[in-house]
Amino acid sequence: LLAAYILLSPNSKASIDGLIDKERVSSSSHWSNVRRVLPFDLDDNAPVITPDASVPVSNLINNLADAGFHVPLTLFSRESLLKLKNQPLAIKTVKVHQNGQNVYILDSSRFPPESEMRPLNWYSAWERYLEWIGARQGHIQKRMWSSHFPFLARKDRFAEYFPAILLFDIEIRSS
Repeated sequence: LLAAYILLSPNSKASIDGLIDKERVSSSSHWSNVRRVLPFDLDDNAPVITPDASVPVSNLINNLADAGFHVPLTLFSRESLLKLKNQPLAIKTVKVHQNGQNVYILDSSRFPPESEMRPLNWYSAWERYLEWIGARQGHIQKRMWSSHFPFLARKDRFAEYFPAILLFDIEIRSS
């Protein structure tokens, strides 16, 4: 389904997104209204920080994606978003040559490595990531990724296998 959607023209994508919007508005049981349960024991982890809508996703993240680079999930952590918003002088960009032009993109190596995320950071970053994907690529892509996240989060012995789950998640999002 996702592959077919990606191949559609911009007008066709807009039509499909419009249909999904109509369904979302008319349906009181829309999938985004369902609160996800945490797939691990809070006693073994740090407190949950729920997504803060007042911390916007930086245009530097959009530019990184637009340039075709992998966007690490760690950029969607509350700490990273606050750093991007409140400490612009601490943010480093790098110049890359792409399509005959010099482009300045975010140096994501200055942020925590994605492969070292903890389960609760992963969970809260995913919430922000899904909103970002929906805003950038439409409702179908958001729904597709919304299926990916619970698929991983509901694995048996999630906390024990989290390092492998995280590596799989990174591989899927970067391909």
